[in-house]
Formats: sequence, C-alpha cells, structure tokens
Amino acid sequence: MEIKNNLKTLYLSIIIFSLPFIQFILNNIQEIDVVIGKSFYYLIFFLAIFVIFFSVILNRFNLKKNLLDKILVSTLIFWLLFNHNFLKLYINNLFNNDDFVVKISSELSLAILILFIIFFSIYILKKNIFLLRFFFLFFSLSFLFTIFQIINYEKIVKEKDIYTPEIIFEDNLKLKKNNIYYLILDGMQPIEDFEKFYKKNLQDYLQNVKKKGFLYIEGTESLHSNTTYSLSSMFYLNNVSEKSSKIPFPVVMRSKFKPDLIYNLDNLGYDFKWIGNFFAYCPKYNLKYCLDKKKNPIIDTYLYINFFRQTPLIQTIINFGHIFNFDYNKNFFFKLNNGIGRLINHLEKSDNFNDKATFYFIHHMSPHWPYVTNKDCSYKFYEGEKNLKGYESSYLCVLKRVENLINYLAKFDPNAIVIFQSDHNWKLSKNHEQDKKKIFNLIKINDCKLTNDVNFHNVNTLRLILSCITGNEPRYLIN
Repeated sequence: MEIKNNLKTLYLSIIIFSLPFIQFILNNIQEIDVVIGKSFYYLIFFLAIFVIFFSVILNRFNLKKNLLDKILVSTLIFWLLFNHNFLKLYINNLFNNDDFVVKISSELSLAILILFIIFFSIYILKKNIFLLRFFFLFFSLSFLFTIFQIINYEKIVKEKDIYTPEIIFEDNLKLKKNNIYYLILDGMQPIEDFEKFYKKNLQDYLQNVKKKGFLYIEGTESLHSNTTYSLSSMFYLNNVSEKSSKIPFPVVMRSKFKPDLIYNLDNLGYDFKWIGNFFAYCPKYNLKYCLDKKKNPIIDTYLYINFFRQTPLIQTIINFGHIFNFDYNKNFFFKLNNGIGRLINHLEKSDNFNDKATFYFIHHMSPHWPYVTNKDCSYKFYEGEKNLKGYESSYLCVLKRVENLINYLAKFDPNAIVIFQSDHNWKLSKNHEQDKKKIFNLIKINDCKLTNDVNFHNVNTLRLILSCITGNEPRYLIN
C-alpha cells in the first residue's frame, strides 16, 4: 500500500512539474522549432534539480514525513508561481483596472499565491485524501488536455486564425529582393521643429546624409499621436484606430497572428527580424522574430525571459536590484533601447547580407523618455519625462547613431532600402493634436518614385516600398 501511494505521489509530482513546460510549448506552438532545443532541455534539468534540492531542505524540518511528499509540495509551489500573471490580470479586471489596484496587483497576487501555498502544503502533508484525489484528477486532466492541444495544434491554429490580410502585393517582377531596414525612432520630432525650438542648425547634417542617397521629407504627419496605433497601422498597412477590431501592436506580433505587412513579406520571400525595447520586448511576443537571438544556444536568455514572465521572478529580481542600488538605467535601458547599436552589432557578426532577403524592424526607443544618453551617446541619466536637456541630448545622440548606421550600410549593404521614421512627435508637443503627429522622416528607397502630394507616413512609405519591389502601382492612403 505504501509503495502504491508513493508511486501515485511521484506520478502527481511529475505531472505538476511538467505542466508549465508543456503549456509554454503550447503557447509558442508555431515556434516549436525555436523553443525546443538545448537551452530548453537544460532549463528542465536545472529546474528539476532545484525542485529536488528545495524538497530535501523542506524535509529536514520534518524528518517523519516522506521526501516524496515534500517533492509534491515543491512542484505545486512551482506550478502556482506560473499562475502569478494570470491572477494579477484577473485582479485588475475584477476591479476594472483601477489605478491603485493596478499598482499593487503584482504584490496582491503574490500574497494570494503564498496563502494558497501554505494552505495546500498543510493539507498535502496531512495526507488529506479529498485534496489529493482532487489534485490527481485535476492535474491529470490538465496534462492530457494540454498534450491533446499540442498534438492537434494545426486545427487549433486554424481556429485562432481570426484575420485575413486585406492588402496584398502580387510580385510581378520576380527579381532578387534587397534587404529592407525599417527603423522607428520613438518620439523623434522633425528636424525643422528641433532646430527652431533648440536654436540649432542641422543643415550640414542633412546635406551629408543627402550625399549618401537619403532624402529628408519635411512636413510628414503620422496617422496617430501614439506608438500603439501608429505601429498597428504600419503592420496592417492601413489606418488602425482605437475603434478598430484589429489586434493592436505589440500583441499582433504573436505567432498566431499574421498582419498584412508580415503576410506580404512572407509571400515575397523575406525573413522578418525584430529588435524591440522595454515597451515591446521581442521575447515576450515572438521568439522567432528576435534578431539578436543565437541559434540553439545552451543558455537562451530570450527563451528564459519568455518562460518566466508568468511568474513573479522577473519583478522580484527588479525589486532586489532597487534595494541594492543597481543602476537599471545604465545596465538595462541604456543597452536595451539602443536598437541601432544592437542592429550594427548583429550585422558585424553576420555573413548573411547576400543570403535570404530580410526585413529588419528596429524599434529604437529614443529620443523618447527615459533619457539615458549624452549627445555623444555616452551614458547619462536625465531625471523626468519633461527634461528639455535630456530630450536634446537624446535627439542629438540619435542623429549620431543614424549617421553611423548609414555609413555602415553604405559600405556593407549599399543596395538596401533604409527608412528612419518616428511614430509620433515628442511628448512636449501638446499645443495641438496635429502637432503630436509631426514626425521625423529620412529615407533611402533607391528607384522608388516619390509623389509630392503624398504624406509619406509609416503606412504610405511601406505601401510605396512594397509597390516598388513588386512592380505594382502604389495605393496610398489619403488623409
């Protein structure tokens, strides 16, 4: 009888421990070739060792109990922690996303989980028959249901395919495609407005980039005054507003969605690679798109961040960093938000310029707040979102980094199409709603013909590019 009970406890422990892993596979089912690799197996191995080690420590406090009971408690704690984010979202929705509740929802969720852990641990160690039978049934069914979904994922994906692309560019040219570098410079106001406000003269800069084939377009206005809907419109190649039923950016980047831009790039044989930032961090949405992700590494930071994002672990690490005065601005935002620098670093290590054409989407989170660069691009933190000196320094740094990338691509990828645009104006442009839409627009589109009466915002620029490389007449939005 004792052996039978031990086997049941061991079985239940294995089932509970495996659930976060198979649920992670299910959530990333369309990227299974990216998820399943050495780093994933190492993750399973080391977490299993950690759970066993934790169980041994628990057992030292009560030697009369079976070690397998402690393993069951440990695996249950492990599984409960992966419900932290779900519980946090539930609490927020329950209180209609009240500002105060949102601020404390993470801590409140953790406190509730701790109560669950204490309650379940006591009853497991007391060998409560009802609870153990409930766990046996609940986790067995959860395991089987998740496995069934994974096995039948093609059907599941079709059920989730809620959007059919509306804007399609047929390839009439069938020519070899060049790389496309599309860089969003978040919150970058037009040069002419920057010159006027800060009393600077940047005409020499514009003349210099013009000699390298770039055209700066004055008077460009974005479709929206915020990042979410400007970039949503970009990926749908159409005007997407708050009233639209379309999935907004960055959620639309998940593998189960394929908006118009990515659909067309796939059809044209392009790879799509993305460098994000703290606003939309690539590993949280689609591992397959992440540019600076190594192929099948032993330790995959992106994979681990994506795996643990449902737990309180990442937030706990951040809180400990604050306690020990860890400079997140220098060691996190300064590096993470430098999309241009990360792109150049990747290209310097890559030999794929002549391989499959790639669309590089770089969301460079500057000169947007937080301001963490001096004008020479060295680290310097400026306090506050409305810091005029901080914005000025960040803006001048962005211009420097833009020029660095232009020089690099002129040497190593001269035939590439390169776009530098902002998604909206800077935060201090609050005089009029239209002012918030004025954007920076610097482009090199080779043989594509520009029309003077067209507003080349994010969507129209992409429509022009796709028209050029496929031999179609541009279909511009009129606004």
